[in-house]
Amino acid sequence: MRLPVPLVLASFLCAGCLAVDETPKDSRDIPVQAFVKGMTPEDVRPSVVEVPASECEPQASDDDSVSDPGDGSTPVASGKGLASVPSKGAGGGQGEALASGQRWPVDALLGQINGKPLYADEFLASREDRIRQLVAQPDRTTAYRQVLQLLDEAFEQFVNNQLVISEAEGAIPIEAKEGLLAWMRELQEKEIASRGGTRSEAQRSIEEEFPGTTIEEFMQRQKNEILASDLMRRRIKPRAIVSWRDIERLYLKNWEKYNPPPTLRVGRIALLKTDEAKVNRVKELFAQGRTFADVAADLQLPNQGLWKELKLGAKGIDGIPDLVDDLKARLKNLKEGVVDGPVEQKSQVTWMTLLPGEQAKPTSIFDSRLQLSLRRQLEGERFGMEQYRYLQGLRSRWIAEDLTEMKKRLIQFALERYWRQPVP
Repeated sequence: MRLPVPLVLASFLCAGCLAVDETPKDSRDIPVQAFVKGMTPEDVRPSVVEVPASECEPQASDDDSVSDPGDGSTPVASGKGLASVPSKGAGGGQGEALASGQRWPVDALLGQINGKPLYADEFLASREDRIRQLVAQPDRTTAYRQVLQLLDEAFEQFVNNQLVISEAEGAIPIEAKEGLLAWMRELQEKEIASRGGTRSEAQRSIEEEFPGTTIEEFMQRQKNEILASDLMRRRIKPRAIVSWRDIERLYLKNWEKYNPPPTLRVGRIALLKTDEAKVNRVKELFAQGRTFADVAADLQLPNQGLWKELKLGAKGIDGIPDLVDDLKARLKNLKEGVVDGPVEQKSQVTWMTLLPGEQAKPTSIFDSRLQLSLRRQLEGERFGMEQYRYLQGLRSRWIAEDLTEMKKRLIQFALERYWRQPVP
């Protein structure tokens, strides 16, 4: 006897799932292909769907079958062989092998956003390829972390987009909606013209750029982006006001960045007194009028004899904390290209000079390019802050469910479907 295999949507993640005997009387059989995007009939969106067991059975051998676990959850593979994971790739072929006893979640209702249901399978459809790439990485810990990050960011962005789009559509006056439809038709005609001139050519072009997307879905996405951008510009940009005082405060905060202190590049030759041959050699070279760079090259000193780069603050050389007083006094008398020495110390003989170097020029706050850069930086920060406040207001006003719990259900669903390994 052929028993129907229940595919329970929106309930397999929680306890108390629907049992077989709770199937509505008005349910009807549909082919499994109805779950493929673009092939689902308009009148099909049930909570429980029954399909013949033969539709779910693998074709590998007679020993393989897909059985009902008996608890009302999703079907699991059984037998000695492997069942096939449904594939969303082109051509509708079979996907990767599913191990015996391994669950394959079909769909789940994560919750509602602004009164609209959010289904896990629909949410993951456009992100499935990227998730599979991450899961296939050999570093399991990194892959797991990246999958969680992808799902977290995608969910937050999706919620924000849905709220902004609904708010933008609700803000359109009734008398303007007819004009919006005319504008959409004109926009679609221009899009078709730019993609080959015919609907079939435009569909092919869109498919190449966005696989699985129809012209209508593409135009709907275009409309949503324009409406959302316009809403954010009208509601948030007026709040991101930047005054001259704000620019001045940011400039002073980064004073050293725009007014870099002068830098001394100190060159030094230090030889032990016991190395009399080298000491005499250096004295002879300087007596011949050789430059500090020539002598440093003759001794094969690294960095042309550069010893230290000292940044001077408001107190100059006296403000450098890690120099002794005798060395500070000596540095004050140094000049570029003039060698000071030899100076005999307790165990060594030294020569010092200032090496040439480019000094960064200060940038005035009245520089027009700097002002524009500072203003853009502040406007970006203010816009991001006001955008966050606005989105939080929309969430508190239109979302009654706990978004954290919705995200947890999504992550649990995705891990059970794609990870199928022990969690790191």
